[in-house]
Amino acid sequence: MKKYFTTAISYVNGKPHLGHAYEAILTDVFTRYNKLFGHDCLMLTGVDEHGQKVYDVAVEKNMDPLAYCDSLIPDFTNLLKASDVDYDVFFRTTDESHMKNVQSILQKLYDKGDIYKDYYEGNYCTPCETFYTEKDLNDGKCPECGRETTIIKEENYFFNMAKYADQYEEFLNANDDFIYPKFRKNETLGILKKGLRPLCISRKKEKMPWGIEIPFDKDFVTYVWFDALINYIDGIGYLTDDEKFNSYWSGAVHNIGKDILLHHCVYWPTMLMAMEVPLPKKIVIHGFWMGEGGKKMSKSLGNVIDPIGLIEKYGSSSFRFYVLREMSLGHDGVFTKEFFINRHNNELANDFGNLLNRATHMVVKNFDGIIPEPSKKTEHCDAFISEFNTLLSGIEQKIYDYELNKALDDIMKMIRSTNKYMEDTAPWKLIKEDKELCGAVLYNALESVRITSILLSPVIPKKFEEIKDIFNGEIPGDLEFGKLVPGKKINKAVSLFPKIEKEKEPEKVKEVVQDNLIGIEDFGKVEIKTGKIIKAESVEDSNRLLLTEVDLGNGDVRQIVAGIAKFYQPEDILNKHILVASNLKPAIIMGIESQGMLLSVKKGKKLRLVEIDSELPLGKKLV
Repeated sequence: MKKYFTTAISYVNGKPHLGHAYEAILTDVFTRYNKLFGHDCLMLTGVDEHGQKVYDVAVEKNMDPLAYCDSLIPDFTNLLKASDVDYDVFFRTTDESHMKNVQSILQKLYDKGDIYKDYYEGNYCTPCETFYTEKDLNDGKCPECGRETTIIKEENYFFNMAKYADQYEEFLNANDDFIYPKFRKNETLGILKKGLRPLCISRKKEKMPWGIEIPFDKDFVTYVWFDALINYIDGIGYLTDDEKFNSYWSGAVHNIGKDILLHHCVYWPTMLMAMEVPLPKKIVIHGFWMGEGGKKMSKSLGNVIDPIGLIEKYGSSSFRFYVLREMSLGHDGVFTKEFFINRHNNELANDFGNLLNRATHMVVKNFDGIIPEPSKKTEHCDAFISEFNTLLSGIEQKIYDYELNKALDDIMKMIRSTNKYMEDTAPWKLIKEDKELCGAVLYNALESVRITSILLSPVIPKKFEEIKDIFNGEIPGDLEFGKLVPGKKINKAVSLFPKIEKEKEPEKVKEVVQDNLIGIEDFGKVEIKTGKIIKAESVEDSNRLLLTEVDLGNGDVRQIVAGIAKFYQPEDILNKHILVASNLKPAIIMGIESQGMLLSVKKGKKLRLVEIDSELPLGKKLV
């Protein structure tokens, strides 16, 4: 089956950041995995070059808008190259063929009455290139970026989205897996239920000339989102190569960030329905990267991550591995230098690197580098191979289900189980007692190296090329245990993942801070009550969160999500008497509503809940 994976094309109003790198790597990895499993795949990425922001910056720099765009393209292509993203199409919305296709589509929709001219007054956010009604705004500001909007009052052309709202709602209800994760589908249905207003798809050329000219009115140019979204079909031959388009579009998967859900899950499907083009197979929506403590990344806070800098310092494979392991697809992730180093050292250096070194060094030293025969068994061999195959059997389906984090969890379990197998069988002892049995154990370990290396190859492609050197440039690609050919020569592994030494931070001078003092009236607003944890369980797809139920007395039972899973197992906290901040506004954490906060104390790397005397009655306020 042919498949087609796309990123959202990046807006060229500045240098690319961590979010751009993550989305490109995510899309590249899904493309590589599907190729690994035998599918014919294409990947598209690129840049969105029209719109008010680009025009304003170009004018400010006294540059032609196209020349300004040209100057920024290397920033994006260099990031893709540094990140080992193997794309097939790099799309630019200034390509001549794209501009002609956009005009053809506009003309078609105009001729059938889906585009019409009308007077419009609305709140326009220039950074987001989006119109909003008064009810959409948050305190008069853009609901997405929080910036001030501008009232635009002019005659424009509009696309009648509402005409296709019922048809699209029926499609969503009939195709439960069209939007991933599923809670984003409910968000989309909520937008539809509020009613769709006409979509403004033009700007007057006299005010903003940088765009694709409307074919039926030369006084207007196309509004950026209508232009940009069409890249997905143009990139694989829409209106120019029907055979290519039809064969790949049926397997199209869009990977986007949650901030552009409206444009991709509402604008784009209704546009396609108007154009009489089938909808893509799936829209996958990922979260944002946050800094330490879950704070949004910003230059002012000094927590912005430079992806190029990290890749240059630590390598593309470690960077790719971290961003894919750390973020649960669909939810926000936290990126800190400490987390990055820990993930590299614990999983790549210790777990995987240790397996590579152990298995290859013993074969080279004791068997002259010749892969031994698996002719005998220890008491641990059958159980190990059975567990390994059980994990292996689920990997492919997890990739198809976009459960990348679970697939990577299982691959790392396969690696850790092999290390445990080595500990249980102790081949360094067996070599002195039974060389043939030792050889069989090392064969199984090498077979694990072969299979897990192949399974990790989409994530760490550059390091995989080095791993191939162990097998003299060729790794048998069959993902079935036992396909490694005895008698072939291997080489000793080099240190592929050297440990990263943590940099010592300069000692901070302690000083008394006075500007964080609050008055008694502010403290009085916080309601802290006594409670008892009556239920606790792990949060799916998270290694940091536990979902608890806390009894605050008098029938008041709260559901609270707590970031304590690295310090407590669910059974450890059951029936503990604790303190709860009970009057916080509910927060949505990984799609779960949290109705308060458990009080805890952290010292260094240790964290403990604040426990109280079990004799105290529940629901009593702290005074």
